[in-house]
Order: sequence, then C-alpha cells, then structure tokens
Amino acid sequence: MHRVERAIHLDALRRLVLVAIGITWVPLLALALAQWLVAHRGEPMLRDLSIHVRLVITLPLLLLAERVLDGRCRHVVRRLFGEGYVPDEHEGRARAILRSAERWRDSPAPETILFGVAVAVGVASLLGILPPAGLVHGVAESRYSLVRIWYALVSLPIFSFVLWRSLFRWGLWVRVLGGLARMPLRLLPTHADRRGGIGFLKEPSIAYCALLLLAESSALCGGFATQILLYRTPIDAIKPLLIAFVLIGAIIAFAPLLIFLPQLQRARRWGRAVYGGLASDYSRKLQERWIEGPKRDDLLGSADFQSLADLSSSYQENVEKMQILLFTPRDVVLLFIFSQIPALPILLWQLPREALKRLLHLFLPG
Repeated sequence: MHRVERAIHLDALRRLVLVAIGITWVPLLALALAQWLVAHRGEPMLRDLSIHVRLVITLPLLLLAERVLDGRCRHVVRRLFGEGYVPDEHEGRARAILRSAERWRDSPAPETILFGVAVAVGVASLLGILPPAGLVHGVAESRYSLVRIWYALVSLPIFSFVLWRSLFRWGLWVRVLGGLARMPLRLLPTHADRRGGIGFLKEPSIAYCALLLLAESSALCGGFATQILLYRTPIDAIKPLLIAFVLIGAIIAFAPLLIFLPQLQRARRWGRAVYGGLASDYSRKLQERWIEGPKRDDLLGSADFQSLADLSSSYQENVEKMQILLFTPRDVVLLFIFSQIPALPILLWQLPREALKRLLHLFLPG
C-alpha cells in the first residue's frame, strides 16, 4: 500500500487524508444530493452521525496514528541500539527480529487479506447480513440506494482496511517488544528515568493508542449520538459500553509493556544489592579515614563527603525508587482523557439547561 501511495504521490499525510475523504465521504453527499434532486427523496442513511464521523474524523486520525507509530518506533529502536541497551552479543538477534517485522509490514500478502476481508464486510453490509452502517448501529433503509451501495462497496471497505492495517502494524510492534523482552537488556538501575533507562519504550504505546482511542471513541460516540437523537436512548444505557471501551484501550496500550516487568524487577533487585554494597564500602572507607583516623588536617576542602552525598542521593532517588512498570498513572489518565474527549458533547447535551448555563458562566463570566 505504501508503494501505491508513493507511486501516485500520496506520501504527504495531508494529501492522503484529503484523497481518503474525497473517495469515501464526498461521493456520499454528492449521490444524496443527486437523489434528492432527481427523485425528491432524502437518504435516511446519512442521518447516522457515526457514518460522517467515521469517514471525516476517525479515518484521518487512523492514518495519522500509523505515521506516528512508525516514527515513534524508529525513534525507540535508534535509542535502544545507540545508547547500548542491547548487548553486543545479542545485537544480531535483535536486528533479525526487526527485519522480520519489516518484512511482514512490507509484505503485500497481509494487506491483500485485510482488504479482501474488508470488501467482504462491505458486501455483507449491502446484503443486510451486517447492519447497513457497518459495525455500529445505523438508520439506513433496506433499499439499495446509490448512497448505500457506494458506502458498502467503497467507503466502509476503505475504512475497515485502514483500521485493521493499523492494528496489524501495532501487533508487529508488540511482537518486536516480545522479542526484545526475551533478551537480557543492559538496564541501568541508576538511570534518572527510574526504569532502568528504557522508559522510552512506552512512547509508541502512548502516542499511538491515544490517537487510536480518540479515533474509535469518536466513531463510537457518533453512534451513541444517533441513538440518543433518533431513538431517545438514555445516556445511562451507553455508559457501560464506554467504560468497557476505555478498559480495552488501556489493555491494548499497556499490556505489551508488562512483558518487561521481570527484567525490571531483576535490575532493581540487582541494583539495590550492588549499589547498596558500594555505598557501604564507601561509607566504611570514609569512616576509617575521617572518623577513626588519627589525622584530620586535610578535612577542609575534601571531596569525600560530597561524593558520599552524591552517592547517597543517586541511591535514594534512582536505585531505591526504581519502578518495575514502564508506564505511570499519568499515562493512564492521559489515555482516559483522549478517549473521553468525543463524549463531552454528548454529556453536555444531556445536562439540564440550568446546569449548562451555570457551567457556561464558569468559563464565560458576565
């Protein structure tokens, strides 16, 4: 697919997004307008907000997430090798894992299979086997309108393909992480990130999954908004689904990072033992020289006590406080915020008018 994008000069993300929207969404509006002008009949399917959100917001965000994932993964790999976390004797094995992931990424076979399944989903949607609006509840009638045919055979397959390709590439990165976790990485218990120096491994998880949750939550909330507006569905009925969606997103983001927990735990245990012994030896030598020793003429200006303070500070702040999880509660909160952004309009819409006025007064005084 990347070769096709380069061949037709769609390397730039902005151009790719405009073409994707122009193929998937704009024809739906044009066909609906033509249907209204010719047959004087509207298209009920376009009343489903999730269709518009899926093609105008979710699809561009998924394309952006792919680019972000690729860039963050390259950055992480450069740091792993450049900063010496991969031992020399295992470098060949690590590079073999990366080459295998690249071969799968560039192979046409997985994308061909994904695109074939996406087309099959579109045909099933057209035939009524799946809901007309895809996997989210829709409001289209059962007749074969031009709008529905275009959506089922063009728009929905393209959207499904991009979504599944994005998840497939995330799976390749998870596979790389699994291979790296089976190697004895050279972790540094004294590193300032308090995670042995490999805290940067979470960057692809945070960056990619934040965009993925924002994208999919937008489509999900579009479907919820349709149900609320057309069917008067109470918002309490969709809250469990939204919570489950957030939990699944957090598992996708952070579960792969848990495979480094044994290595981090061993590094912390080793660091506390080794650096604790170093601190004991240094303290004993200092005591023999300055406390138990007969002479203290050179006490002023000696760097021994400052070195002891630096050693103690490094041990207390880094080794002693080293964490065995690569992610923090702040990362979890960040993903939660991204997943809830699309739900804010729905929540505000459901607020009583007086409560909404008070809320507006807080942000717009006077």
